[in-house]
Amino acid sequence: MLQRLYYQQKFRYSEFAPLFKAYRGKEYVALDLETTSLNTKQADIVSMGAVLIRENRILASQSFELKVLPTHKLAGDSIKVHRLRHSDLQEGCPIEQALPRLLQFIGPRPIVGYNIAYDQRIINRHCKQLYGFRLLNPLIDVGRMFADKVHVDHVGISPNQDLTHICRSLSIPLSGRHQAIDDAITAAMIYLRLRFGPRPTTALPKAISA
Repeated sequence: MLQRLYYQQKFRYSEFAPLFKAYRGKEYVALDLETTSLNTKQADIVSMGAVLIRENRILASQSFELKVLPTHKLAGDSIKVHRLRHSDLQEGCPIEQALPRLLQFIGPRPIVGYNIAYDQRIINRHCKQLYGFRLLNPLIDVGRMFADKVHVDHVGISPNQDLTHICRSLSIPLSGRHQAIDDAITAAMIYLRLRFGPRPTTALPKAISA
């Protein structure tokens, strides 16, 4: 609360002022980033994907997709995951231009995603370095949401939160894995299914289903 008030005052004349408004709307933003590594202290963003959720609908026509000009950190290991090479990103935006556009799209809305704290940490690191703030948006992790809702017969065993397992359990198609916009849409579908659909009852912990 105090942090929000501080940012509201500090950035009241900035283009980032809308980020720090208290949000009471019914929209959410599903988000995914593809990056150069899993180390949140070092990873650079190579692509961004986001889509708007309004009540129980995914507004595919209101999506955000952007490639980011690569740095020297883009190397073989991460390329194997997201399949974006230096040559694929030469038309991308510098992070200094890409990040404000993403933040404008997100606004003050809650952010939905799979392992979304990872994405938030990377965005926060860049925001802190470039602008001196961090995001205050509420986060909704669909993996955690699945774990909270899925029926588990055996007390003490944590539900399997692997994305493939979640999608299979909820009969959600998993396509374009590690493509930012596709992963954002997948997270949005999981969120809506868990929020508005019946409680999952067939998903079992990996240790039991194996």
